[in-house]
Amino acid sequence: MYLKRLELQGFKSFADKTVLEFMPGITTVIGPNGSGKSNISDAIRWILGEQSMKSLRGNKTQDIIFAGTQNRKSLGFAEASLVFDNTDGTLPIEFSEVTITRKIYRSGETGYYINKAPCRLKDVIELFMDTGIGRDGYSIIGQGKVDEILSNKSEDRRHIFEEAAGISKFRSKKKEAEKKLVAAEDNLSRINDIMGEIEGRIGPLKAQAEKAEKFRVLDEEKRKLEVSVWVHKLNEYMSQIAGYEEKLSAVKKEYEVITQELESIEDDINDSFAKSAEKSELADSYKNQIHQVELENSQALSKIAVYENDISHLEDNILKLKEQISESNSSKYYLEAELKTRRQELEELDEKKAKQQEAVECKEKELSELIDKTALSDKSVSEAGSFINELYMKKSEVSFRLENAKNNLSDIDEQIENSLERKKQLEEHSKLSSKELKELRESKGKADENKQELTNRMSGLAKLLETRNTKLSECRKNLTDTEIQLRDVENRIKTIADLENSMEGFQFSVKHIMKASQQGRISGICGTVSQLISVETKYSVAIETALGGALQNIVVNNEDSAKRGIRLLKENRAGRATFLPVTSVRGNRLNMPQLENEDGFVALGCELVKYDSQFEGVINSLLGRICIAEDIDSATLIAKKYGYKFRIVTLDGQVINAGGSFTGGSISKQTGLLTRKNEAEALAKKKTALENSFTELKQQVEKLNQEVSKYTADTEGLREKLSQVNSDILRFEMEIKRVSEYYSDYENKLDEIETFIETVKNKYKIVSGDIDKAQTELSEIEAEISDNEAKFADSQNEQAELKNKREQLSEELSQMKIMAAELSKDLDACKLSISQLEETIGDSDTDSGKLNDNISECEKKIAEKKELIFQTKQELSGADEKIAAAQKMAEQAQREHIELDNAANKLRTKQKHKMDEKETLSGQLTRAEEQKKSVTAGFDKLVAQLWDDYELTRSDAAEIAEDIVDIAVANRRLNELRGKIRNLGSVNLGAIEEYAEVSQRHEFLTGQLNDVNTSKTELEKLIEDLTENMKNMFTDSFERINANFKKIFTELFGGGQCELILTDPNNVLECGIEINVQPPGKVITNLMSLSGGEQALVAIAIYFAILKISPSPFCLLDEIEAALDDVNVSKYAQYLHHLTDKTQFITITHRRGTMEEADVLYGVTMQEKGVSKLLKMDVSETRQMKLE
Repeated sequence: MYLKRLELQGFKSFADKTVLEFMPGITTVIGPNGSGKSNISDAIRWILGEQSMKSLRGNKTQDIIFAGTQNRKSLGFAEASLVFDNTDGTLPIEFSEVTITRKIYRSGETGYYINKAPCRLKDVIELFMDTGIGRDGYSIIGQGKVDEILSNKSEDRRHIFEEAAGISKFRSKKKEAEKKLVAAEDNLSRINDIMGEIEGRIGPLKAQAEKAEKFRVLDEEKRKLEVSVWVHKLNEYMSQIAGYEEKLSAVKKEYEVITQELESIEDDINDSFAKSAEKSELADSYKNQIHQVELENSQALSKIAVYENDISHLEDNILKLKEQISESNSSKYYLEAELKTRRQELEELDEKKAKQQEAVECKEKELSELIDKTALSDKSVSEAGSFINELYMKKSEVSFRLENAKNNLSDIDEQIENSLERKKQLEEHSKLSSKELKELRESKGKADENKQELTNRMSGLAKLLETRNTKLSECRKNLTDTEIQLRDVENRIKTIADLENSMEGFQFSVKHIMKASQQGRISGICGTVSQLISVETKYSVAIETALGGALQNIVVNNEDSAKRGIRLLKENRAGRATFLPVTSVRGNRLNMPQLENEDGFVALGCELVKYDSQFEGVINSLLGRICIAEDIDSATLIAKKYGYKFRIVTLDGQVINAGGSFTGGSISKQTGLLTRKNEAEALAKKKTALENSFTELKQQVEKLNQEVSKYTADTEGLREKLSQVNSDILRFEMEIKRVSEYYSDYENKLDEIETFIETVKNKYKIVSGDIDKAQTELSEIEAEISDNEAKFADSQNEQAELKNKREQLSEELSQMKIMAAELSKDLDACKLSISQLEETIGDSDTDSGKLNDNISECEKKIAEKKELIFQTKQELSGADEKIAAAQKMAEQAQREHIELDNAANKLRTKQKHKMDEKETLSGQLTRAEEQKKSVTAGFDKLVAQLWDDYELTRSDAAEIAEDIVDIAVANRRLNELRGKIRNLGSVNLGAIEEYAEVSQRHEFLTGQLNDVNTSKTELEKLIEDLTENMKNMFTDSFERINANFKKIFTELFGGGQCELILTDPNNVLECGIEINVQPPGKVITNLMSLSGGEQALVAIAIYFAILKISPSPFCLLDEIEAALDDVNVSKYAQYLHHLTDKTQFITITHRRGTMEEADVLYGVTMQEKGVSKLLKMDVSETRQMKLE
């Protein structure tokens, strides 16, 4: 495997896409300072996962993106890729060419890619692990790496040797295995705790589950048996209902037939009564006709009598006229006497006529009243017959009601007897239910008390737990905050320490001197002024301003030390520095005591710093004549007052120089060397305080965790107890509900049956009253029928008497009318005679001819009367026939009337029998419907109970029901099951599922425990194996590296001795590595005693020794030969060729000797300011350079 190319775009100064092609051998990159050649090294580091911006020579991530120039805009992203040839399969990936890309946007988004597929940094690190490539590998060696391997502690050098030994991957696996082992041990502890808890629960749960299972089996058997019994009862109910429906259907058919027959009989009775009434009316009509004919005959006879009387009178008048004619010659005296007689006779006739007329009117009135009475009698007889018929109908209805009431009374007796028996059974059930309910309520009361106690305890624990959790949360938050603060402080301390160690902010010359002093190459160095003084934070700005560049002055013991320092800087061309020998620098303080009385005066500068007394002269020299004032106004006043003779510095860094010039403006408090030192001290104190606080908080968290765990465990225990109690309460409530429902049902049934009994008793009384009333009414109706039939007979006799009396009165009236008519005639004759006599007397000379005319007139009238009598007699001749015919028709109608009445009475008798049958059927129908209703109610109630108790429909119940052979045996078994279930007492039905769950969990945890133990054993074995392998591999690699180091050291130094030594050979995986070297002709006790070039050559020898036994596919060497002289550079460069067979070298250099050995040479230029460009130089040119 080798590196094919590096592709850059937008990375630091490489704005345009740039490609560096690498070939096997040595590729060298050269260029002037600031051209961007080191950016190539930074790009490779960045691609391989470098996270420290400091290592990449930047402050923030955006610093690696091209920032733009005056002519170019900044870019929005940076991208860099390394392309490897993986034909030999060195990298564990199935690609012959592998491209690692890292990309970052100015927004901060970043990403890694392997062959353009997104991946993690971890994937990149693992891909190159144990290949020498990576952040912690030795594929990139810069000046810092050279310094590290020599200046670091012996323990810190291990990672390079481990990478070379190839055990980094094993160490990573070991750490991962150790983490897994810790996790396994934690899991083991947790599982054991859980197992202990579960094992404490599983015993009681098993007993509860067995009890619950027994209950479930019994309850299931009870359920099946109870459902079967109920289904059996339902089937019986169905059979009974079917029987009642069949019976009802038959009775209803009979009832309908009888009803139809009764309707037919009623129609026949009504028809008979209608016809009877018609015949009665017809008979009355004929009787009226006879009466009319008889009346007409009487009137006709009266007329004949009148006519005959008229004829008799006329004949008498004729005789009298004839007598008058004969006596015409009688005397006037005689006529007057006759007139007088006639007048008296007229008066007597008028009186007789009046009396006769009065008698006729009385007789007519009596006849009229008799006729009306006869009509009323006929009507009364007819109405009496109808009323008797109605009474017979009423009697039939009352008889029906009486029979029905008697049947109802019998049913009521039976219902009362059954109800009393049922009441007795219900009272027994109610008593048992009440007793069971009382026991259950007592048990539930105890459970409620227990629940309340547990709830109160849980409430108390919950409050405690809440308080502890709140405190724990607060402590954890405080712990987290403290940890974050501590981490921030540690990071800041580390940053400041790094700044201090790297002497950031110091001039290169100062760094060089201090580094040489640390390495022992120069003695007598006390330190920089900034390192030797300390000052309070509030004065640090003023002192830093007062000292200025003098802070970097180097304090030395004497003048010789100063000279050695200057010589070293000169030899190494490391710049210039100011040295302050303690022996020669003697400063004086400003001697003006009156300054202390000036407003705004703080102190002299030397008075505000702390230092070792040996440096007093130096400090007085630097700060003895500098005055510190509070502000610029105070400083100005002091300066004016004392004539600008000395320098004054304000607390905020403003300066009034001696002579009167002013220097000032803004100043960063974070950049000063003293500020940094003060900050480090403050941070150290803060760290100590935070560490103490962190420890205390950690202890509090642990304590609170223990308390929370204890309270949680107690709460869980109480919760389990409470769950059990709740389960008991729920079961008690269900049992109480069930028993209460039974008890309530029994009580309701008792109330219902008592109400029913009371209702039935009341009904019994009512029905008994109805029977008495019906019997009384029936007796009354029968008596009324008897009375009315007697009255009807009397009315019929009275009707016959009235008829005879009417006929008699009619005859008498006829005679009286005849007599009245005769009186009228006699009266008329008398009047006529008187008139004639008056005429005769008045006219004595009356002509006899006139009398004759009168006689003729009378004779004529007699003839007319006779004619009328003849005509009347002619009319009377057919009256007898009419009367006879009408009499016959009347008798026929009367006979038919009687026959129809008899037929109606027979129908009434038949109707009574049918009504009796109907009453019987009605009773049967009512009883059958009541019985069906009762059975249906039982059926519906049982179906409802099936649903309420078991949520089963009748069809569902029928499917699971079993055949019941003996219902009594089934009921006994059912009672046994109920007793057994009751004897079980409180049952936790949830225990079955809970026990199964806990058992399953116990089994699962047991398996987990075995797995964890197995895993722990395997991890321990793996760690042991890894440790052994790592020991063997590291020991073998270390020995080989040591041998190579010795050889290469000798070659590079031209002799001498060297050795790599393990600080603890018994602990090869953790011990440090010491480097002992003895260049030719020198005795070295400390690496720091070596010159810079010698140190660099030692480090190079070590890296070459590592590359010998564990070659990296490529190795980038960034100016590591800078400290070598030309001879050693040539040795270094030439030696690279010994390693190019397995390692591809990329060197970044300024040294000619290195360039001469290059196979490929790239030059980095900055033709456009701020933008790096790459030029590839021909190897021949390199060779020519070498020749020159």
